[in-house]
Amino acid sequence: MTLTGARAATVPSAESDAATVPSVESPAARRGRRPFAWAIAAAGPVALAAVLTAGLGVATVQNDSMSPTLRGGDTVAFDRWSAPARGDVVLLVDREGWSGTPDALLVKRVVGVEGDVVVCCEAGTGRLVVNGQPVDEPYAGASRPGGDIPFRVTVPDDAVWVMGDNRAASADSRLSVSEPGHGGVPLADLRGVARLWWS
Repeated sequence: MTLTGARAATVPSAESDAATVPSVESPAARRGRRPFAWAIAAAGPVALAAVLTAGLGVATVQNDSMSPTLRGGDTVAFDRWSAPARGDVVLLVDREGWSGTPDALLVKRVVGVEGDVVVCCEAGTGRLVVNGQPVDEPYAGASRPGGDIPFRVTVPDDAVWVMGDNRAASADSRLSVSEPGHGGVPLADLRGVARLWWS
């Protein structure tokens, strides 16, 4: 049949037709990719949660050795990454038996780091002296803030020296001054630095 008044139509060959028609993905193939995309999207939050769980912890204070800063029943959030510094509140494993419970988790304040010379106490004020300088510790009370037990100690390498803020009621590094480690707590026995606490 011949068309008049119209341009003759060009019919592409099967080969050219195959080359120009875009490929169409089947619904089954698209569905197969969806779980993979969801897995990737879910992996990010899961990985973040794993990192946070590994790096952060929560503990409950059992006594008043850190009062008035912390009291029995308070909750402490701590991080396991930070290196402890003077003045930090830390959680540690009680290897010395200060608490009477082997390997109990204690909360104390760092008053000296490796190499520090810690002395109790400055004449007249009762303040601790660290590396020759008196230390102001408003959390330790106004009357003999350094406590009643006289000592002079050099903090061993890879260790910290700790005391509770409630100096009269805290069992801490002072009880082990005459031991080989001079009351120092090895860094390996620290479980973290307290960052937040609440009642």
